[in-house]
Amino acid sequence: MTTMWICPTCRRRFVRKNQRHACGTGDRAGVLRNRPPEVVKLYAALETFAKSLGPVEFVTRERYVLLRSRRVFADAVILSDALRLAIHLPRKAEDKLFFKVASDRRHVTHVAKLRAVEELESLKPFLREAYEHSVS
Repeated sequence: MTTMWICPTCRRRFVRKNQRHACGTGDRAGVLRNRPPEVVKLYAALETFAKSLGPVEFVTRERYVLLRSRRVFADAVILSDALRLAIHLPRKAEDKLFFKVASDRRHVTHVAKLRAVEELESLKPFLREAYEHSVS
């Protein structure tokens, strides 16, 4: 990541000077606390795959996780029985797991509710595309 600015408080690196953010990246254990083993396993699989793509920062707050390279390329909400995954692509994509698709001027967000690692497997190509777009 080309760094233009480092927060003097939390030392996180950003592309834009004075990037608005919450200092720190949070605690992985906090978002997974009191979650069923299936959800923890699913989140671990997401985290492992995201790390295989290249440098990724995981920013956690309560039950939310942002997956960030140069910018956020996906985010997850840890639910009591599932993982709600939003993938930010440069285009509209089709998959039976996407129950919501919304666009703004920068990207198209595709949202899926995952309950099994097999479902995550089918979304990996979209996560890879989102990551590659975020570092381009």
